[in-house]
Amino acid sequence: MNETLKKIILELLHSMTFDAEIFERQEEGRTVFNIRTRDAQLLIGKQGANLEALQYIIRILFRKQTQDDRFPFAIDIDDYKDKRVLYLKELARKAAHHVRETKKPVQLEPMQSYERRVVHSYLSLYNDLFSESVGVDPNRKLIIKPKARVKDADGFNFIENS
Repeated sequence: MNETLKKIILELLHSMTFDAEIFERQEEGRTVFNIRTRDAQLLIGKQGANLEALQYIIRILFRKQTQDDRFPFAIDIDDYKDKRVLYLKELARKAAHHVRETKKPVQLEPMQSYERRVVHSYLSLYNDLFSESVGVDPNRKLIIKPKARVKDADGFNFIENS
C-alpha cells in the first residue's frame, strides 16, 4: 500500500511540475507521507488550505486505484502539520492565560476541524476553563471560557460548565 500511495503522490506532483521526495513515518496508527520540496509554501497554501485539498485529491486517487478506503494515511509537507500543532498549543496556552487573568472569554480565529481538536484537547488539561466551537465551516471558531464557580450549602466551590 505504501509504495502504491507514494507512486500516486509523486505522479500527481510531477504532473503539477513539482520536484519532491517523500518520507514515511508512523503516527497515531496511520502512515504520514511527508513531502519535501522547494515549493512547500505553494503546496501548503494559506493556513494549510492547499495541503488539505492535495490530501483530499490523493485520497480519491488512492481509493479509485486500490478500491481500499480503510488504509489510514495523512499527507504533510515539510512537517507543516507538526509545526502547526506546536503553534496551536502555544496559542491555546496564551489564550488560556489571558482568560484566567481577565475572567473573560477569548475567541480564536477560524480553524479547520483538526486544528480545533488540537486546541480542545490541549485545553482539556485546564480544569478551570472550557472550550467550545461556534459557527459554521469555514468560519467555525473556538471560544475559551472560564468555568463558572458554584458554592454549595457547606461553602465548597464546585466548577461547572455554563
